Amino acid sequence: MPSPRSSTFPYASPAQASGSATSRHLTQPPLSTRCCPKTELYITETNPVLSQILNLSPRRLISVALLIGAALLAALLIVLWQLGVFDSAPPPATLQSAVESLRQDDQEQQSAAQDPEQPDQQSSLDQQASPQQADGQSAASDPGSADGQSDSVQSAATSDSQQAHVNGYGDQYEDSDAARAEDNEAQQQTQQTQPGQDQQQRGQTAAAESPSLADLAGSWIISERGESFVGYRIGEEIADIGTTTAVGRTGQIEASLEFDGAVITLVVITADLRTLRSDQSFRDGALRTRGIESDTYPFATFTLAEPIPIGALPTEEESLSVTVQGTLDLHGVTNPVSIALSGQFVDGLVVVVGSTEIALADYNIEKPTTARVFSIDDVGIMEFQLVFERAP
Repeated sequence: MPSPRSSTFPYASPAQASGSATSRHLTQPPLSTRCCPKTELYITETNPVLSQILNLSPRRLISVALLIGAALLAALLIVLWQLGVFDSAPPPATLQSAVESLRQDDQEQQSAAQDPEQPDQQSSLDQQASPQQADGQSAASDPGSADGQSDSVQSAATSDSQQAHVNGYGDQYEDSDAARAEDNEAQQQTQQTQPGQDQQQRGQTAAAESPSLADLAGSWIISERGESFVGYRIGEEIADIGTTTAVGRTGQIEASLEFDGAVITLVVITADLRTLRSDQSFRDGALRTRGIESDTYPFATFTLAEPIPIGALPTEEESLSVTVQGTLDLHGVTNPVSIALSGQFVDGLVVVVGSTEIALADYNIEKPTTARVFSIDDVGIMEFQLVFERAP
């Protein structure tokens, strides 16, 4: 007849059953085998994966849980990327955004120029305050004279108030009410006339600052104010990310514009493609030897083919939209192109924004697919944002 120990642990050998409590604990069967036979058989037949999980040790269970959580997190990130939540590509260039960026840069420069004056103003205020502090200290050092002066002031104020009560207590309040009424009427008239005066002043200022087309004749170059760039925009499919928009831009631009007062006769824009930068460094490096091969063909040049007539100067919030004809020299191939652009005259500068579609096959550009890049669109977009100023 088996001993109580062996009956309690039927899976242990007699030597193990007679061992210590620690050895008996280590030799206990897995959780699935400690269940009743019918339950064990049901779990094994219906869900073998669950049966294997139940047989794992606690450490392995934690490892499996971490792997499952990481896989779910990666899937969530891929879905969010597909929805554009983490898309770091900048939006297409527009004339409104270019003008707002220019004005914001001007405001920041003005505020930066005014900041150094604040310490000077503070020092002048300190200098003005120092004599007053000295007077207060002298008064405190001579308490007798200060008491006499305060007594004389109080007596004078008392006599004046008594005289006011005797001579014209009621007349004083009537005069103050009339003065208040006159002030209110004057403020209302000022508020009614102020908007019209402000609009008139703004109109006069705009008329004074708006030059004629003849005044703008001459040569124009890229300004240091604002942001000027030339770049590309094309769709691609990347491993572990999916379909996204690749955007690369460069600010290394040389441009010249000639205006005779009525017609833009010359426009030449050259961009250094070796300095194109996007949100992926591997893409920038690949374009130097593949795709546009910027190491071999470092520059892209647009040249105006037909003059652009300017009938009137767009000012304030007005803009000029035209389609210009020119040639584009890219990847060693020169082709005619039509570019839709918009321009605006802002604070003595000319802001121009435009874009056009570029078929890679037209310029003998092979799509630079890699292990991470599955596919690239056949047609991309060349876009630019230029800020011109008068040449010195």
